[in-house]
Amino acid sequence: MIIKQIIADRQVGVYPSDDSDAPVIYINEYNESGEELLQLCNDQGVLKFHLVTVSDLDWNNDLSPWPCGPVVMKDQKFGGRAEEYMKIFGSKIMPYAEGELGIVPSRRILAGYSMAGLFALYAGFISDRFDDLVCVSGSVWFPGFRDFFIDNEFRKKPRKIYFSLGDKESKTRNPVLQTTDAVMRELSDDCTGRGIKSLFELNPGNHFKDYAFRMAKGIEWIMRS
Repeated sequence: MIIKQIIADRQVGVYPSDDSDAPVIYINEYNESGEELLQLCNDQGVLKFHLVTVSDLDWNNDLSPWPCGPVVMKDQKFGGRAEEYMKIFGSKIMPYAEGELGIVPSRRILAGYSMAGLFALYAGFISDRFDDLVCVSGSVWFPGFRDFFIDNEFRKKPRKIYFSLGDKESKTRNPVLQTTDAVMRELSDDCTGRGIKSLFELNPGNHFKDYAFRMAKGIEWIMRS
């Protein structure tokens, strides 16, 4: 069963678990894929969770931590509205979703892919709502983010953070994107140094391969304990 609603111009999908005490996993997505993701998680024997998907985002603006000029494509700019979006997420999307679920969850997990993976990490520094973070093929190449992550403290120390990347993602002519693998490994090591359980995992393929499968792998690891 899915409950759909437009909240603050974003499409929100709520997938209740039959276990009311299950954690809630929030995922920002480019295209909504909740049913596929749940099926993959079920196939892997992942413990039960409530799923909340948010799509129809202003992708490069909602999810970027600060303004930035073109990096990947010449006409692509980043508006740096992640903090503004986090306020909408916390004040409108989360209360709606948890109201529909009829729970105050004991554990919240924020997950995302690409720019949404970057946002998941950044959210840990501007919000104390999340217990675990999942960054799959996250845009950690984003200019200035590595230093921001290393130099700042989480608002709430996460229990676990999952990082993963395709093994071809850093094999590019773009000098900024070439740093993705090294930066992600450094961030994972930094988390371990802070006493946060962290895993960095390589998957075969480029940035666009096996989105839902890679997300399910991250959720499976986060949900083990």
